[in-house]
Amino acid sequence: MTGQGDRDDRAVERAARATLRWSVRYTAGLDPLVAVRRQEEILSDLHEHAAWATEAGTSPRATARSLRARMLRGIPADLGWRRAQLSGREGVRWSLPRTDGLLLAAVAAIGIVQVAVGAFIAVRQVRALQIGDISFIPSSAALTIALGSVALVALALLGRGPTRPWGSATLALTGLLIFAQSVEALYYLSATALVVIIGVPWLEPAAYAIGTGVAILCLAATAQWTNSARRIPAASAASLHAGEEPR
Repeated sequence: MTGQGDRDDRAVERAARATLRWSVRYTAGLDPLVAVRRQEEILSDLHEHAAWATEAGTSPRATARSLRARMLRGIPADLGWRRAQLSGREGVRWSLPRTDGLLLAAVAAIGIVQVAVGAFIAVRQVRALQIGDISFIPSSAALTIALGSVALVALALLGRGPTRPWGSATLALTGLLIFAQSVEALYYLSATALVVIIGVPWLEPAAYAIGTGVAILCLAATAQWTNSARRIPAASAASLHAGEEPR
């Protein structure tokens, strides 16, 4: 009887150890404090389960089977918990910077194009005045040059994290207008462009469509950077509450 009882007790012990080994595996690579806390929770749960089974008169073999079944049923939830831990921590460190880098490159390219459009219209305007093709500054040309100048300021705002949302929001506004206004300005400033504009009646609507797409992208970047600025302090505060030392 004693030998049988020892074997039954060892069955419970083996089931508990298997569960603990699994907890060590799926917490590998996580923050050590988080991993240890999770393992302690599993150990406490195993102890309570075994104590409840003993009080209820459940046989050790049935308890061991129950422990193993719980471990197997809980694997999907354990993996989901691990993904949540990774997305909540490494996601802040790596995914956001990668996304921000791509957005910054795209928005900066948009800003450079807008500045180039404004500069091009300014050069065409000066040239047209010099050779006498035109004796006035069309409102569309003046607006395009002004929008290009504003875009240059917005590019400077992109250089610093705190002002980056303001820069992208500004480029959304300038991008919405500058392309269509430049097409209208070229109507006055370039004979070649005049022929193209007359021959392609959808050119100006296409310029407005491009401007709308640019504005949407810049506004999406604004929202991303604004939310990132809120999430990162929140993640840092959560880390401190979890027991991490501030870096």
